[in-house]
Amino acid sequence: MVGAMTILHLDRPLRALSALSALTLLLVLGCTGAAQVPAPDSPTPEPTSVTPPVAEVPDPEPAAPPPDVRNAPPEGWVDLTEHIPSVRVDIRYHTPNNFTGAPLPGYGHPGAWLQRAPADALKAVQTDLEAKGYSLLVYDAYRPLRGTLGMVAWAERTDQEHLLNGYIARRSGHNKGNTIDLSVVEMSTGDELDMGTPWDTLDERSHTRNATGEALENRLMLRAAMHAHGWRNYSKEWWHYSFAMKGDLRHRDVPYACFEPAEGTWTAPDGWNQPGFQMPMTYDMAPCGADQSTK
Repeated sequence: MVGAMTILHLDRPLRALSALSALTLLLVLGCTGAAQVPAPDSPTPEPTSVTPPVAEVPDPEPAAPPPDVRNAPPEGWVDLTEHIPSVRVDIRYHTPNNFTGAPLPGYGHPGAWLQRAPADALKAVQTDLEAKGYSLLVYDAYRPLRGTLGMVAWAERTDQEHLLNGYIARRSGHNKGNTIDLSVVEMSTGDELDMGTPWDTLDERSHTRNATGEALENRLMLRAAMHAHGWRNYSKEWWHYSFAMKGDLRHRDVPYACFEPAEGTWTAPDGWNQPGFQMPMTYDMAPCGADQSTK
């Protein structure tokens, strides 16, 4: 009995100690982990993002159209782009992309004029070529006299006066409105046919019959189409054609742009045929009615 009593007495403190330890553990859990566990019915909030407001950018103002500086052709003449809407044009003398390296005076607008009779004949040529899938490409038509004089001045200041014998004329049929420089392109692509040399190659390689193979065939195809409607080729330039007209035709100097000096009022720049002279690279455009020159 004494042994049993002793065991009972010792067991009470042990049970008390266990109860105290359990209570302490519950208190610790309540202050730490338990507080970190969300209730099962409380969903974890999703992170939110804030998109800053986008400032409204107004549409840009449309660019102002370039001023219309076209001169009207002389009476009895036509603008080829209106008379033959499908014809292609690339007026190089309006730009530095020509053998002189600068725009020519008189070409302030990249126009292409002819007198009506040769223009009608050219329209017939275009119709014939279109039936075969081709189109004419016009490089130059009427040329103001000042433009021709600009070519002469270039030859003189660059010591190439030999070109004045057969290639650069001091007075040109182009000034009369019945002469044209042109080539042929594929209508579907706009690619020029192989003519053996670029337009305005001023040497014997450009003589119409001085080619072989496809280039010669294309030159002769163009010549046949032009000759069929009254045009005649200049044998030293495969691109150059003139249309015979009755009467004594004038060499005209009407500029293509209305801001350039009118016919009869233009004067050549001082010293422009002297070595070292630099022609202007752009035109000094001004409202129509104000006489200007290239700048």
